[in-house]
Amino acid sequence: MRMFKLAAPFLRGRNFRKRNLYESYKKGFEEEPSEHMQHKDFFHGYEDVIDVVPELPMRGMLTVCPTPIGNLRDITLRQYHTLKTADILACEDTRVTGLLLNLLSQYNLNDPTEVEFPPKNIPGEEKDEYTFSLSGDFIEHTYQTVKKTKEDKGRGIMISFNSYNQEGRTEKLIKAMKSGLTVALVSDAGTPLISDPGYYLVKECIRAGVSVESLPGPSAVITALVCSGFPTQNFYFQGFLSKTRSEKLEKLEKMKESNCTSVIFESSHRVIDTLLEIEQVFGEFHQVMVARELTKMHEVCYRGMATNVIKDLQDEIKSKGKVFGELTVVVAPHYSQNQKDTVELDSLHLVKTLCTRVRSSEKNITRLIELITGWRKNKIRSYIKASKSDIS
Repeated sequence: MRMFKLAAPFLRGRNFRKRNLYESYKKGFEEEPSEHMQHKDFFHGYEDVIDVVPELPMRGMLTVCPTPIGNLRDITLRQYHTLKTADILACEDTRVTGLLLNLLSQYNLNDPTEVEFPPKNIPGEEKDEYTFSLSGDFIEHTYQTVKKTKEDKGRGIMISFNSYNQEGRTEKLIKAMKSGLTVALVSDAGTPLISDPGYYLVKECIRAGVSVESLPGPSAVITALVCSGFPTQNFYFQGFLSKTRSEKLEKLEKMKESNCTSVIFESSHRVIDTLLEIEQVFGEFHQVMVARELTKMHEVCYRGMATNVIKDLQDEIKSKGKVFGELTVVVAPHYSQNQKDTVELDSLHLVKTLCTRVRSSEKNITRLIELITGWRKNKIRSYIKASKSDIS
């Protein structure tokens, strides 16, 4: 006990000296007080719900807003209202969204003349208003910028939101929505998140408790699927295939194993190569459809066996120099011999019929029977040999 009583004053003195040293050391590094920190609402930006301005609702929200994939008249009333009233437009390309807003304000939707959107060439430079509205932490500045932009331009602020900057900008957008501002996520054409940016934002909004709504609207996937004539009970959507051939073939094999209709996007300069690889995996007699320029004035669908569709596209390249437009490829299901919906066939009768009725080489007939039945080639050759001897 005595030792403790002697030690205690010594410890208290040492701590006192350290505090004095710290206080004197800190004085040389004091920052000048920020004018923003004097504002009564400065720290509201870090609360779950920021209540900066009484005119704002208690909570904002995110609206995933589709846009036309070709025909401007595919815009819905809800989409138009969202684009006009949202406080912040998070755009894949602000030039495209700005042009869409201009067209909608000038275009008579009852006019029978079709207006295609987006156009082939977008003029001008991208106008990213992020720096002037969301770059700081002071949320009232964002609100005042939104208010002024709506008064001057009749729309909310437009910021660039793409695969390159989405992670860095999501936090600020969520803070803005929690303050009561509304955000519309817009891609250049079609529904956001479907082979377009936006998944990260939606996921983080849900995690942060921000309301998310998705408007129904144009999608090349559904449009092509429905008009393909292939089964629609379930389907496999792959988006854009990999440029690496090995990875592409691996994805095509998965599409084949799915035993359902498959939909992919493809660029005009790679579509022939992709169809040749589909032909390799599924077979040259497999049914496909290539939809070009969906919903536009020059929409066309190439249907038939893969080998025939390839020939049609090659003819177009010869006449026009290349395949023009946006392309969506739909591949019919691959039915394996192990599936329940099978048909019992008289094997020898089938082979006899094909050998006598189909004018083609034995190699092509063998391949056709292989695709229809799933038999091995050795088995097919033995049937062909038996049918020939029976015919003679």
